[in-house]
Amino acid sequence: MNIDFTKYYHELFEDWHANETKASFTRKMTTYAQNEKDHLPTLLSRSDLKQRWDMNSRQSVHQAVNKPDFPQPVYTFNQGKVTLYLETDIQIFEINHPWLITRGNRLAYSHWILRNVIDN
Repeated sequence: MNIDFTKYYHELFEDWHANETKASFTRKMTTYAQNEKDHLPTLLSRSDLKQRWDMNSRQSVHQAVNKPDFPQPVYTFNQGKVTLYLETDIQIFEINHPWLITRGNRLAYSHWILRNVIDN
Protein backbone atom coordinates (compact mmCIF):
# COMPACT_ATOMS: atom_id res chain seq x y z
CA MET A 1 0.00 0.00 0.00
CA ASN A 2 1.47 3.28 -1.07
CA ILE A 3 -0.28 6.23 0.59
CA ASP A 4 1.28 9.67 0.66
CA PHE A 5 1.16 10.64 4.32
CA THR A 6 3.39 13.67 3.79
CA LYS A 7 0.89 15.42 1.53
CA TYR A 8 -1.84 15.15 4.17
CA TYR A 9 0.37 15.25 7.26
CA HIS A 10 -1.41 18.19 8.88
CA GLU A 11 -4.91 16.77 8.40
CA LEU A 12 -3.84 13.34 9.63
CA PHE A 13 -1.47 14.01 12.52
CA GLU A 14 -1.68 17.63 13.60
CA ASP A 15 -5.45 18.12 13.47
CA TRP A 16 -6.80 16.33 16.54
CA HIS A 17 -10.39 16.47 15.32
CA ALA A 18 -12.18 14.01 13.10
CA ASN A 19 -12.07 15.12 9.47
CA GLU A 20 -12.77 13.72 5.99
CA THR A 21 -9.08 13.05 5.26
CA LYS A 22 -8.78 10.86 8.38
CA ALA A 23 -12.02 9.07 7.52
CA SER A 24 -10.86 8.43 3.95
CA PHE A 25 -7.43 7.14 5.02
CA THR A 26 -9.03 4.98 7.71
CA ARG A 27 -11.42 3.37 5.20
CA LYS A 28 -8.62 2.66 2.70
CA MET A 29 -6.23 1.34 5.33
CA THR A 30 -8.91 -0.81 7.01
CA THR A 31 -9.64 -2.50 3.69
CA TYR A 32 -5.93 -3.03 3.08
CA ALA A 33 -5.38 -4.37 6.61
CA GLN A 34 -8.23 -6.85 6.23
CA ASN A 35 -6.77 -8.06 2.94
CA GLU A 36 -3.40 -8.59 4.65
CA LYS A 37 -5.07 -10.54 7.50
CA ASP A 38 -6.94 -12.74 5.02
CA HIS A 39 -3.68 -13.76 3.35
CA LEU A 40 -1.44 -14.36 6.36
CA PRO A 41 0.20 -17.79 6.41
CA THR A 42 -0.14 -19.99 9.48
CA LEU A 43 2.94 -19.65 11.67
CA LEU A 44 3.85 -22.01 14.51
CA SER A 45 6.00 -21.36 17.57
CA ARG A 46 7.94 -24.02 19.46
CA SER A 47 5.14 -24.05 22.01
CA ASP A 48 2.69 -24.76 19.19
CA LEU A 49 4.92 -27.63 18.04
CA LYS A 50 5.02 -29.06 21.58
CA GLN A 51 1.24 -29.08 21.66
CA ARG A 52 0.87 -30.28 18.05
CA TRP A 53 3.15 -33.27 18.68
CA ASP A 54 1.81 -33.90 22.22
CA MET A 55 5.27 -33.69 23.77
CA ASN A 56 5.91 -33.51 27.50
CA SER A 57 8.86 -31.16 27.46
CA ARG A 58 10.41 -28.25 25.64
CA GLN A 59 13.60 -30.32 25.42
CA SER A 60 11.86 -32.82 23.12
CA VAL A 61 10.88 -30.01 20.76
CA HIS A 62 14.38 -28.57 21.00
CA GLN A 63 15.86 -31.91 19.88
CA ALA A 64 13.51 -32.04 16.87
CA VAL A 65 14.19 -28.41 15.92
CA ASN A 66 17.95 -29.02 16.03
CA LYS A 67 17.81 -31.77 13.42
CA PRO A 68 19.83 -30.74 10.34
CA ASP A 69 16.83 -31.01 8.01
CA PHE A 70 14.41 -29.10 10.24
CA PRO A 71 13.03 -26.04 8.42
CA GLN A 72 14.47 -22.64 9.14
CA PRO A 73 12.24 -20.17 10.99
CA VAL A 74 10.50 -17.64 8.77
CA TYR A 75 10.33 -15.03 11.50
CA THR A 76 12.10 -14.32 14.79
CA PHE A 77 11.46 -11.68 17.40
CA ASN A 78 12.28 -10.85 21.02
CA GLN A 79 16.00 -10.71 20.12
CA GLY A 80 15.85 -14.16 18.51
CA LYS A 81 14.29 -15.86 21.54
CA VAL A 82 10.99 -16.56 19.76
CA THR A 83 11.04 -18.30 16.40
CA LEU A 84 8.10 -18.92 14.10
CA TYR A 85 7.90 -21.61 11.47
CA LEU A 86 5.69 -21.81 8.40
CA GLU A 87 3.08 -24.54 8.93
CA THR A 88 3.62 -25.90 5.43
CA ASP A 89 7.35 -26.36 6.15
CA ILE A 90 6.43 -28.22 9.36
CA GLN A 91 4.02 -30.46 7.44
CA ILE A 92 6.81 -31.35 4.99
CA PHE A 93 9.08 -32.18 7.93
CA GLU A 94 6.33 -34.34 9.48
CA ILE A 95 5.88 -36.28 6.23
CA ASN A 96 9.59 -37.09 6.27
CA HIS A 97 9.66 -37.84 10.04
CA PRO A 98 6.32 -39.56 10.77
CA TRP A 99 7.61 -41.16 13.97
CA LEU A 100 7.76 -37.69 15.54
CA ILE A 101 4.09 -36.74 15.20
CA THR A 102 2.42 -38.69 18.03
CA ARG A 103 3.40 -40.35 21.29
CA GLY A 104 2.46 -43.73 19.88
CA ASN A 105 4.66 -43.19 16.83
CA ARG A 106 7.59 -42.10 19.02
CA LEU A 107 7.18 -45.18 21.24
CA ALA A 108 6.99 -47.52 18.22
CA TYR A 109 10.08 -45.83 16.75
CA SER A 110 12.04 -46.27 19.98
CA HIS A 111 11.11 -49.98 19.99
CA TRP A 112 12.18 -50.26 16.36
CA ILE A 113 15.52 -48.63 17.18
CA LEU A 114 15.98 -51.06 20.09
CA ARG A 115 15.25 -54.13 17.94
CA ASN A 116 16.98 -53.09 14.72
CA VAL A 117 19.87 -50.90 15.79
CA ILE A 118 20.83 -51.53 19.40
CA ASP A 119 20.17 -55.32 19.62
CA ASN A 120 21.91 -56.05 16.30
